[in-house]
Amino acid sequence: MLKILAVVWQSYYNMLLKASKNINEFSLKVYSARVVENEPERLNSVLKEMEDADILFFYRSNESVWEEIEKKLKESSMKAKIVCLGHDPSYWMLSNVKPELLSKAYQYLVINGEKNIKNMFLFLANKLAGFDISYEEPEQIPWEGLYHPDAEKIFTSIDEYMQWYERKNAPTVGILFSRHYWINGNTDVEDLLIKELEARGFNVIPAFAYSVKDEALGTKGSGEVVLEWFIDKEGKPRIDAMIKLISFFLGTSREKRMDNTNVASDGVEILKKLDVPVISPISSYYKTIEEWEKGELNLDIGWSIALPEFEGVIEPLIISAQVEGSQDERRKMPIAERVKKLVNRVERWIELRKTPPEQRRIVFVLHNNPCASVEATVGGAAHLDSLESVVRIMKKMKQAGYDVEPPDSGKALIDEIMNKKAISEFRWTTIEEIVEKGGAIAFVDKEKYLEWFNELPEKTRLRMIDAWGQPPGEHKNGIPPAMVYKNKIVITGLQYGNVIVCVQPKRGCAGARCDGQVCKILHDPDVPPPHQYIATYKWLSREFKAHAIVHVGTHGNLEFLPGKGAGLSNACFPDIAIDTLPHLYIYNADNPPEGTIAKRRSYAVLVDHMQTVLTEGGLYSELSELERLLGEYEDAKKEPARKHALEHLIIAEIKKTKLDHEIKIFYNGKKVQLSTLTHEELHQIPFEKIVEEAHGRLSLIRNTQIQDGMHIFGEIPEGQRRVDFIYSILRYDSGEKHSLRKEIARLLGYEFDELLSQQEKIDSFTGKSYGAIIEEIDRISKEVVKEVLKEVT
Repeated sequence: MLKILAVVWQSYYNMLLKASKNINEFSLKVYSARVVENEPERLNSVLKEMEDADILFFYRSNESVWEEIEKKLKESSMKAKIVCLGHDPSYWMLSNVKPELLSKAYQYLVINGEKNIKNMFLFLANKLAGFDISYEEPEQIPWEGLYHPDAEKIFTSIDEYMQWYERKNAPTVGILFSRHYWINGNTDVEDLLIKELEARGFNVIPAFAYSVKDEALGTKGSGEVVLEWFIDKEGKPRIDAMIKLISFFLGTSREKRMDNTNVASDGVEILKKLDVPVISPISSYYKTIEEWEKGELNLDIGWSIALPEFEGVIEPLIISAQVEGSQDERRKMPIAERVKKLVNRVERWIELRKTPPEQRRIVFVLHNNPCASVEATVGGAAHLDSLESVVRIMKKMKQAGYDVEPPDSGKALIDEIMNKKAISEFRWTTIEEIVEKGGAIAFVDKEKYLEWFNELPEKTRLRMIDAWGQPPGEHKNGIPPAMVYKNKIVITGLQYGNVIVCVQPKRGCAGARCDGQVCKILHDPDVPPPHQYIATYKWLSREFKAHAIVHVGTHGNLEFLPGKGAGLSNACFPDIAIDTLPHLYIYNADNPPEGTIAKRRSYAVLVDHMQTVLTEGGLYSELSELERLLGEYEDAKKEPARKHALEHLIIAEIKKTKLDHEIKIFYNGKKVQLSTLTHEELHQIPFEKIVEEAHGRLSLIRNTQIQDGMHIFGEIPEGQRRVDFIYSILRYDSGEKHSLRKEIARLLGYEFDELLSQQEKIDSFTGKSYGAIIEEIDRISKEVVKEVLKEVT
């Protein structure tokens, strides 16, 4: 009897298994590469069965098990005809049949569907084994279409779908998902999303697409589907938000694969034309729902989370994972509670978009680190003047029609915060003082808080009670309840019309009893936040009904609260706190690792800000005097008496500037600090070496970039600060052959790389150190930048 053995990628396994059950003419056995990878005994069975098979059919994926299979294929005793397909054409080289047969088999496979898969095996049996059996040509099934679980057919035009769909006078959500799930009858996730959105009153346009545009196959690809079905003929979006369930970039085509550096930017251009929030929830392809509940996603991060981020999509909230079938099948199944959470967040984004500016309620959250300098850290942010930035943003909002009366300046803002004690209690501040001085913006009674608290999973509630006592908070291990006044939780902040500015709530400070240990739990992965922390965010979301929350500056502690690293559950504290609020986060552009944490763990839309202006440190006071003495020493080399006097002066100046603690020099075979040597030992060292090391240290100081003030969000540097800012970027050449500094160095007769690597060396022509020459090159380079700016402005 003819024996066919198939080992395939998990995504094709379900359909091949289904088709195999309807083939009686020969033996067809199908294995999942994922299962074979994880079960050594199954691998042994496959390798043994390969010896007796007449036809081997493989769809090669990236599991390591394929190395074992390939090794087996190279054995001379293998008699089988081999059909090996895969997304990478190089995988096809493992085949030993004619290319045209491979191409036909691939056509059956990628068009997919039970009928096509069955006919593929009938075709292979006929052509490779001379089996007298008939087969049909590949059935053409739509590559893209508009799907609805209540419709009896697939729609291939938007007009046809809209004519069938009973559209309500309400916002519309587009769903883009993979054709693979439609053709395999695995649309449980999409069906539940559609159901939940429509139950919330939204219209839905669900479209599926083959992810890659391929003219040979006749596929439009996901990007073209978006442009054709989600945007009308006038170029306006038909939808108010899009849920993108495809990880592939929208610009992916057969010519522009995923590794093409331009393919992500092509997708970004498509999304710019669409101009609506694009939500990209997470689907786990590796974990079952039970495995996700117990652990981290890990293997899913690259494909399901990191890849979509390149297109700037938002809301990485997990909505599905795998469930196991009876015969190694796996189906993608929704996580119902997470789907509801996603729909709630989509609703809030659409509400933000639809609400006129004058009605929008916005919250700004300033950070603080109560254990460092006590109240002095309110508004702390890496390289950003967060206080002035918030005021400037509010002034822009007022111009745009928002109902807001901003303070005059950042100083006025911080003065009002501190005068009213609109903070969570610090070491020198009591809850009574906060209430008395007007820092309380609201009080949450125990009954209201319990409504929110009882939404949490039992294990989460018990963790909070164990750490902070019963709601709303109680004395625990000698620590007083956090921000509780007369049995009510105090919410602090300042209100300016429809805008609230608040300081991030307590992460765990013990108020007046603080012993300085709070910093140990600020980012502790196990200690939950106090009740007041959760109450503050819930109040902002549920009672104030903010349309958006904006965390200002890098970084606070919301994104570092206990919970999963990505794909959070309803037991994870960042997910609990942010609730359903649209979240914007003004973040430092030079800190992508922590920004990524904020994006993935608190669903933040990152709004990067520019860096502070950098300028050269230069030399000052005593260091300038040391530089002058070193210059005189170079001029006095032919005057022994003057040279000797300068040696004493230089040593004295080195000690005065404390550089003797930084300069290291060889003495008795090892490098030691100059400060550790006696007067007699110093005179045993060639003075030229001391001079050289001093020049090197001064060069390092003078050419080090330092910050020139703090950046204010939205403010572009002007005048000399703009020159300094642009030049601070141009001075780094990243190893390029040509750069501004390198070209100016060549015009002056130097090789810049040599100057840079030997900054302590003295130029015989000018008597200056190479470090001083670099400083001169920097000065000339800035003049060049200044002249260019004159031409372009």
